Amino acid sequence: MKNAGRFIFFGSIPRSLLPKSYSQTSKSLSFPNASIGNPDETVTRSTCAQGHSTQCRTMTGPPIKTFGGDDFGIKSHKLFLIPRKLVAGKFILILVVLILGSALAAEASIAAETATVTVVSYPARPPKLPLWLARDAGLFEKNGLNITLKELNSSEELMRSLQKREGQIYAATANWLVSGIGDGFDLVFVANTGYSVVKLLAQPSITRPEQLKGKKVATGELNSSQDRITREALQRLGLNPERDVTLVPMGGRSVTRLNALLRGEIDATTSNEDNLFDLERRGEMGKVRVLADNESLKLFIGGGVDFAVARPLLIKARPMVKGFIRALCEAIALARQDRAQADRIYGRYLNVKDPALLDFMYRTYVQIAIPQRPFPKLENVALGVDEFAAKQELKGKSAKDLVDATIIQEIENDGFFERLYQKPREHGE
Repeated sequence: MKNAGRFIFFGSIPRSLLPKSYSQTSKSLSFPNASIGNPDETVTRSTCAQGHSTQCRTMTGPPIKTFGGDDFGIKSHKLFLIPRKLVAGKFILILVVLILGSALAAEASIAAETATVTVVSYPARPPKLPLWLARDAGLFEKNGLNITLKELNSSEELMRSLQKREGQIYAATANWLVSGIGDGFDLVFVANTGYSVVKLLAQPSITRPEQLKGKKVATGELNSSQDRITREALQRLGLNPERDVTLVPMGGRSVTRLNALLRGEIDATTSNEDNLFDLERRGEMGKVRVLADNESLKLFIGGGVDFAVARPLLIKARPMVKGFIRALCEAIALARQDRAQADRIYGRYLNVKDPALLDFMYRTYVQIAIPQRPFPKLENVALGVDEFAAKQELKGKSAKDLVDATIIQEIENDGFFERLYQKPREHGE
């Protein structure tokens, strides 16, 4: 708005909003940069009261500066000369309504740019901290996402969800997601935020893996995640799980198998790190021997968190998927830098209140098991492909066909992690 004596110039005011006795169509101008005008252009503008040609005034000069510009979708500006005495009362009210309407429209436009994504999650495990923290800390919203998180209670519910295509992104153990791919759900693995920390325990008298030959090794239910972990661990120790040992299925809870080991009912079993914490706190670590762990076996599977995205979403909305993974990375950094954030998440989602256990979980998962750069783990997917190779949609496919690490690679190449941690990190940390 610019003062010109008894007149005021307005940009983009519709003729219908002006009193009939003063409304006059003026020249419609289109500026490359309407917000700053064009000093090299001379424009003739005229205004007069309707039906009174003797009251017409003509002005010559450069275009008048107006609010807005082509960058905001404004392609032209109509200029009006309005007598100052009219800029009062109802006219100011109309102008205020116009301004407020424009602000609300802009806010609605911004809201429309926020993508809504359904994430299906199972089971609830410590490596899922980045997903929970990213949601609670508003990191998804920061990256333009509105996340609907659907937590499931069983593997059966997860399989039904995969069959119904309920989620656009899945956070689960890789083998179940590979099974869904085998049934026709076209998913792509794009990230992994950690694994279940396990150790292979044996009776104190057993000091070497080969001494397990002929012994009883407890495992989970046949073909369960725990059963696969046990079999894979034995194979990596050079033992044939079918011939060299006697596998004893004992349900899905590792604490049940650990107690059986302590009672001398079995000779060895795998157990998660949480059970070992309880064992150590009771002063009973001397009753077992650790034969191997994730690091020595290079076995980072089972109970972890693999993220798979519907392939059409990855193709059509790649920036959105990139924003999702970036939010996970920011959550990992936040937990590492602020211990209280991790404690709060484990307290809320896993109901862990014991300060000693919280300290243990922080050291075990946040500082070790959860990677700073959550690249998808090919070996997790490969085990799933081996397990469900007979399914129609997996025939002729390898784990590499189901994994896309390029998004995190792009994030890494952009220098995102260096900015996040303020210093270079090794690949895959």
